[in-house]
Amino acid sequence: MPAETHQHGRTADAETISVLLCALLSDEDEITEDAVLSDLGVGADDFGALWDAVREELAERTVGPELDPSDLGPQMTAAEAADAMAALLTRAGDRDDDEQW
Repeated sequence: MPAETHQHGRTADAETISVLLCALLSDEDEITEDAVLSDLGVGADDFGALWDAVREELAERTVGPELDPSDLGPQMTAAEAADAMAALLTRAGDRDDDEQW
């Protein structure tokens, strides 16, 4: 069985992350990808927990990078946040592939 640090989950593209963010950020109401994070009650202090939830769901928790405070902002839309998160995971995956061999 591979170590947890070498397990990968679903594809971490922006569309998948966007759907996940919408599910994580909505209680019962549907939200759209153009919803602004601050309007959904997401503040700067919430980004770490949101990032951890996305990495956990995508099985990237241990290989994804830590979130830099400048990576996400409260004025981003859900789609923009998804794009930023997908880019972070893609860069981490590229780095892991280079380091693996």
